[in-house]
Amino acid sequence: MKIGMMCLWNAANGPSIHAELIGRAWVKMEHQLRVFSATKHPDARPTDQEDEDYVIRHFRVDQVAPFTRADAFDPTPLLEEEYDVFLAQNVERLPADRLLEVFDQVKEKAVTVAVVHEGKAPKDPLYYKFEWDALVIFDERFREFLVQSFPVERIHLIPYPCHSLKLGNKRRAREKLGFQQDERIVFSFGLRPSEVGKVLPALGQVAKEYPLKYVVIANPDSELGDLPQAAEKYGFFDLQRRPLPLEELYMYLHASDALLIHRESSTKYHAVLSSTVCQVLGSGCPILFHESNYVEHHGDEIVKYRDPEDMKGKLIDLFHHRFDIDKVRTYLEDHGAEAIAGRFVRLFEELLADRKGRAR
Repeated sequence: MKIGMMCLWNAANGPSIHAELIGRAWVKMEHQLRVFSATKHPDARPTDQEDEDYVIRHFRVDQVAPFTRADAFDPTPLLEEEYDVFLAQNVERLPADRLLEVFDQVKEKAVTVAVVHEGKAPKDPLYYKFEWDALVIFDERFREFLVQSFPVERIHLIPYPCHSLKLGNKRRAREKLGFQQDERIVFSFGLRPSEVGKVLPALGQVAKEYPLKYVVIANPDSELGDLPQAAEKYGFFDLQRRPLPLEELYMYLHASDALLIHRESSTKYHAVLSSTVCQVLGSGCPILFHESNYVEHHGDEIVKYRDPEDMKGKLIDLFHHRFDIDKVRTYLEDHGAEAIAGRFVRLFEELLADRKGRAR
């Protein structure tokens, strides 16, 4: 099957992670993929990963507020490349103005699908001008606002994909990263300074009982706030700011005793999830996540904590290997990237068959 996908790519954000997981799975399944992506975009945080030869960068976005509009857009790739299916990721953050201009031509050559990453009904009026053959949601929370503007029969639920199982050797990973074998390594990446700051006092108490090292790698363009001062105060706190390619990310996960994510519930968006969990669950590193609406659809494949005291107790449990990796294996059977990519392909086949039937 020939698939065209318009999205961010190698960009360290939720829509890009989703696109990469299913896109690379399709390539592995021997489908032909063309990715239409941005040369510049406010959401495109660098990862220092090289683009694959099927990635075409042909538009630029400088601002996404109040609405996302193109500062440069070459429609040629969309019009000249061959594809049977056109899939758009997070339309609210794509240059809807210029895409809409060529959308009828895209629909002439392909069935069209939008993956809904928006956590509430977008305010951009152009969002509702597109007549998609299908819209894909991750769970029922997204359906609640979509049915007010799109036909219910066009809305399909396909969960967010997870990286497939890729376990590593903790001892070798620690040797490569220069960590001590007897240290307790807690890891975080890409977090906001306030989120990191809230866990430091509790980790300071844990550090009195265990040889703790808390490694935080922030995005290159992150504002660090008062974290540099906190790193001076807490001797166990190792703060870095740099790109983190996927292979290196997984090495840190394989070296760690836990991935710690402190994220309060979103009050702005009702329909939210953690793309980070999906990106890294396959590493086998236990994920310790603050209870919030970001993980309300996750079960015991991750570990949730209520407050700092609960976090301390559950972190210590993880230090003593009280985590069942079989829970992760079971979850990935249905949510792994290849399983989810296969569900998309079945949807594409249904849409193409329906299109062919209507053409007779």
